[in-house]
Amino acid sequence: MIFDRLADTIIKHAKVIIAIWVVLLIVSVPLALKSGDVMNYDMNDLADDDAESMKGFAIMAEYFPSSETDMSSMPVLVLHFDDERGLADSILFVEELNEKAANDPGWSQKLDFSQGAAFMAMAPQMGEDGSGILMVGILYNPAAEVNVINDTPELRSFIHGVEDSFSELTGADIGVYLTGSPALTSDTSTGSMEDISRIDPFTILLILILVGLFFRSFVSSAVPPMTIGFAFVVSMAAIFLVGQILSIFFFTQMMILVVMMGAGCDYCIFIIARYREELRAGRPHTEALHEAVKWAGESIATSGATVIIGFGAMAVCSYSMVSTMGICMALGILIALLAALTLIPSILAVVGDRVFWPSTMRSFEEGGKSTRGWYAWCGLVGRSYFERSSRFTLKHAKAIVLVAILVTVPAAYVVAESETSYDMMAAMYTGESAEGMDYVDEYANSGILTPSYVLMEYDQPFATVEIDPVSHMPSLTWAEGYQNMAADMESGLFSTFYGDGNVAEVSGVFQWGPAVQEAVMSGAVDPTRPIEIITYVEMNSPATISAYVVGAVKALGDAMLATNPGLTDYEINGYIVSNGASFIDYVVNVQGGIIGGDYVRSADGSGTANYVKVSVATVESTMSNRSMETIQYVEERIDEYVADNSAVVATWVTGTGVVMLEVSEIISGEFVYIEILVVLLILVLLFFVMRSYTIPFRSVLTILMSICWTLALTHLVFVEILGGEIMWMVPLMLLVICLGLGMDYDILLTTRIKENVHEHGMSNDEAIHQAVVHSGSVITICGLIMGGAFGTMMLSSMELMQEFGFALCFAIFVDALVVRTYLVPAVMHLLGDWNWKGPAFMHRGDE
Repeated sequence: MIFDRLADTIIKHAKVIIAIWVVLLIVSVPLALKSGDVMNYDMNDLADDDAESMKGFAIMAEYFPSSETDMSSMPVLVLHFDDERGLADSILFVEELNEKAANDPGWSQKLDFSQGAAFMAMAPQMGEDGSGILMVGILYNPAAEVNVINDTPELRSFIHGVEDSFSELTGADIGVYLTGSPALTSDTSTGSMEDISRIDPFTILLILILVGLFFRSFVSSAVPPMTIGFAFVVSMAAIFLVGQILSIFFFTQMMILVVMMGAGCDYCIFIIARYREELRAGRPHTEALHEAVKWAGESIATSGATVIIGFGAMAVCSYSMVSTMGICMALGILIALLAALTLIPSILAVVGDRVFWPSTMRSFEEGGKSTRGWYAWCGLVGRSYFERSSRFTLKHAKAIVLVAILVTVPAAYVVAESETSYDMMAAMYTGESAEGMDYVDEYANSGILTPSYVLMEYDQPFATVEIDPVSHMPSLTWAEGYQNMAADMESGLFSTFYGDGNVAEVSGVFQWGPAVQEAVMSGAVDPTRPIEIITYVEMNSPATISAYVVGAVKALGDAMLATNPGLTDYEINGYIVSNGASFIDYVVNVQGGIIGGDYVRSADGSGTANYVKVSVATVESTMSNRSMETIQYVEERIDEYVADNSAVVATWVTGTGVVMLEVSEIISGEFVYIEILVVLLILVLLFFVMRSYTIPFRSVLTILMSICWTLALTHLVFVEILGGEIMWMVPLMLLVICLGLGMDYDILLTTRIKENVHEHGMSNDEAIHQAVVHSGSVITICGLIMGGAFGTMMLSSMELMQEFGFALCFAIFVDALVVRTYLVPAVMHLLGDWNWKGPAFMHRGDE
């Protein structure tokens, strides 16, 4: 038997094995410390490179060099005010920011002042009570090659520094929040690190307390977490190496220690507990350790294999977020299992029963310390409870199974009818940027900062971009037939998008000339007053491009004034209205990332454009279920538009919301096959380990019942009580994870029952009773440890991690405390000898 040989090897070479683990630890530390560097926090990287959304991003990166300054990726400052005075203060604050940044040697290089200002205020969004927000786009200088995400803390520090001095000087009371995609990503990264620093100590402390109470020993309480700590460091080093090849999403780093500590400590405890049980039965040290490794080793190896199967099956998913998480988690569990199977027995081989210090085996003899006082009382209560629960279960097995079925039916209905949410943004984001997004949701259209994009490729260039070689003044000229391109798109394609009530704003090509004509024809302005025309155009431009229109007008006016200081405002504004089209169209469409083409490849920036980017902002959050329907609606309208417009040769729909829709649709389909794969592999594994036709199916069915109860309760708590939403990832991943982790306790109990039947010749009912009595306390403490470890994830500031923590915590608790204590013994009692029916060749050694 393999575990007989393993036990002999460990006993013979214990010190060598410990030395190997110490060397592994020393080698792994430098790499483990760098593991955070390979974590990915960008949700746009969730999708596979072959997905349409990712192809769209690739087109944007290649043909739209300025697209990284659009609304979806630029930092955005949200200024909240309570009244008109607050609005005036907010506008003055933006001017102060521009002045301070322009005069600062560092920020004047980092930020883009080519349009006259780097902090570009948009039209204010007002509430009925006079309060509102002023959104300010922050333009970075592309030539500075600054990582905007990494620069977020420094930018935030600069902004709040100006805020402090401005408030002190003026007495202004405005709320200042740096948000937008870079800030949200940065805050998610920071928040996850803070969550880890908050969750991990609680996890370790919980394990130390529970294990210490169970073994009544300081040493025993430290050995399991120390052992898994070794395994964790080695795992993080391995993850760092994996991260050089694969993209690892930050969820992995947040979950791996919790998973490894929960499952790994369970494995360690089961071996130590079996070693103590054998010592208390009177076996000498070496024989006790041999028996512990032989029987507990088989149990935890089987348990670990099911967990590895659960996580490993995720590796077949086509999306890196899921596949790399599965790979890393399976790798972590494998290393934790190896540590439990080799390092723990080696430590026991060296230190012996001193591992239970200050308790000793003598204290468990008649009249010893452990047979008196509160510890003895707790032991008697525990043994009495499992004695009574086992007898009760065997007596009322049919009623227990019936109750389980009656609970499962309505729970299954709740799970089937409940909806899940795609809104990962709301579930993940935290910090100041999340507060800013809350104000955007309150006063503006929620999807304005993260619009979806429609990219269209035309069969021929529709515009020419030129840079004057002498003055370096840029200009944009529209090709024949495209002088009214903006109006044509607005009356055609855009109008079809507005057929969906969730579409708040659509923006695309901007043309100054037709916009001026519209202002004059509107009757809302005096045609003889250029400033009124300019103001009308600026105010009626879509919010996603209004900052560029304002900036272009200001930049052109400043350039004219610098050339001829004697010009009046009326003369400047008149020129801008009549002759500013080529320059303003260039700034808005090229620098605003609306048109793309081969001009990006030329040395001087001149060339043609044959790509258009249309931005679609939604009323509700970009990732809400309603907005997912809107994306599908837009895709259908695009298909119709292309069918009727031969000039458009290719289209792509992309954006953060589109990425999430594609990911969820494909993962949902793939997870069906992943779940089937997990179930089949676990059935095969249990068939060979348990040598039974029925036990594998009974194990899987009871796990599925507890998962069903968990999902129903999670829906009740987070949706019905807290008013939130269940993320689409939760039920999918919960099923796979619990099929692996939840199987632990079933295997620990069932292997003990099998041992009693085949090794000790007990009847089925007596084997069940003795297994429950002798392993019940171990399974309970292991369940409390693993469930408690997952429960610490509810300390996270992110709703997604809170949902995972609650669901996994409850699933483990109900599985260890209810399913394994009552339901499994009841079903095995009813099955009787059918539990052990299997192929004859597998049972030849049992006779």
